[in-house]
Amino acid sequence: MDGHQYWVRQRRMMMFAASLMLQDSSFRQNQNDEGRSRRQRVLPRSALLSPSQSPWVAVYNSGSDQAMITITGFDNRAFRNLLELFAPWFNSHTPWTGRQDGTTCKRLRRRRFNSGRNRIISESACLALVLTWYRFRGALFQLQGWFGFTSTHTSVWLRFGRRGLLSLLQNHPLARVAIPTDEKIERLKEAVLHRHPALENVYCVADGLKLTFERHDDLDEQSMYYNGWTHDHYITNLFVFSVDGYIIHCILNAPGSMHDSTLAAYGGTYDLLESIHQRTGGICCVDSAFTATNNPFIIKSSENFSTAETAAEMIVRDQATSLRQAAEWGMRALQGAFPRLKDRIQLEENGERIIILKLMTCLYNARISLVGLNQLQNTYVPMWSIDARYFITP
Repeated sequence: MDGHQYWVRQRRMMMFAASLMLQDSSFRQNQNDEGRSRRQRVLPRSALLSPSQSPWVAVYNSGSDQAMITITGFDNRAFRNLLELFAPWFNSHTPWTGRQDGTTCKRLRRRRFNSGRNRIISESACLALVLTWYRFRGALFQLQGWFGFTSTHTSVWLRFGRRGLLSLLQNHPLARVAIPTDEKIERLKEAVLHRHPALENVYCVADGLKLTFERHDDLDEQSMYYNGWTHDHYITNLFVFSVDGYIIHCILNAPGSMHDSTLAAYGGTYDLLESIHQRTGGICCVDSAFTATNNPFIIKSSENFSTAETAAEMIVRDQATSLRQAAEWGMRALQGAFPRLKDRIQLEENGERIIILKLMTCLYNARISLVGLNQLQNTYVPMWSIDARYFITP
């Protein structure tokens, strides 16, 4: 074999090897692309119905209160009330600014001529998306199927809607978290006294709620949320419920390592209750986890009546223990109305977690005002409930 034939043969072998390498690389790239697409838990546009033909539209157009309460937590009348409040803000703001992820928004300029494309998403769908997120548990792709949105748009409009709805509800008289007026506190005292004759001047109950939380990569951050008693990570929250069911004070998003009594002291709950007591004589009923100091503005439940010095004191402790159960009803109403709270809360950035919790408290109060269906209210002041006609007989 002469030199020319040798180099021709070597060149052919190199071209063949290069061809095999290209084919192998292309095959592996196709395999990687296929593997990634198979593992993405999202629904592509081709697999979704149009937003105007989505299951949500069918529920909304059905006029069924049962379906609306199941999906959004609000009946049709209550949903329309929220929509009247939400629609003007939605139509005058856009999330397509800044990072365009829904965490920021800007006011739309008034256009002299109709230009650009209309939004595919309607104000009712955006509002329902926010409400339904609290009602569902699990991955976000479930909402894609319900509303016909792609994954990106679902996330953007969800964050955008949360911020808008919170800005509208946090100071709204039907939804805001606020201490009742002195006149209402007197009426609440009478409601408690009617059911528990030994408990004078009691108008509210308080308890802590721990929500499971994701682990943090930073050990210092992780230790803040770790609870050694249960060996898990939590966010600690404190809620004060008036006996008509409303949240009148709360402390949210505290590290899970904090005790309920410590949170009440650092968060100013004790100072607030004391100031109300000095002004109205009102007392809050709590469990044994709170301060051991005898304060006139709180009354504690007790499972041990042996230390009672008199029969009257034993009756007071017994009725205080019965009343404190109302705090459990309030916690159950929260988690029952918003099952999303039972999921492990994600390590959100951009303040998303506190927005979720603040909006939840406003929606809880709005739900009592517009829908009812609250055990605490129906037990102590059923005549104040919006659905009183269903369980009060003449």
